[in-house]
Amino acid sequence: MSPLKLEQVDGASIAYVDEDIDAANATIIRRGLDEALGPHASSLVVDLSETRYIDSAGIDMLFRLGDRLEHRRAKLILVIPDISPLKRVALIVGLPDVIAVHPTLPAALQQAARAQTPTAAPQPGLR
Repeated sequence: MSPLKLEQVDGASIAYVDEDIDAANATIIRRGLDEALGPHASSLVVDLSETRYIDSAGIDMLFRLGDRLEHRRAKLILVIPDISPLKRVALIVGLPDVIAVHPTLPAALQQAARAQTPTAAPQPGLR
């Protein structure tokens, strides 16, 4: 059984990770997350609400995934509830300093929607 459940909501790719992330499964989860983001998507939301534990292999996988997506001009957005055991670990390793972290899925989806909205080019002034 896959450790990921994938979904598309309003053009955003969402991956739900329903198990702990450690050295034994970080590679499998990374592969699933790599496949979750389509070629034209601008963001990937990874919902870690049900994840209770993440080790250094899992943290490294998230940092590297964020970096790969940034090179594709896409954004990694994580959902880590304030009451989650992962919240403290994320803060200690500085995850929110380089990857967007939101306490709820709706907040993460709002950021994903903003990433999909093209910004208007400035109009030249009339002279």
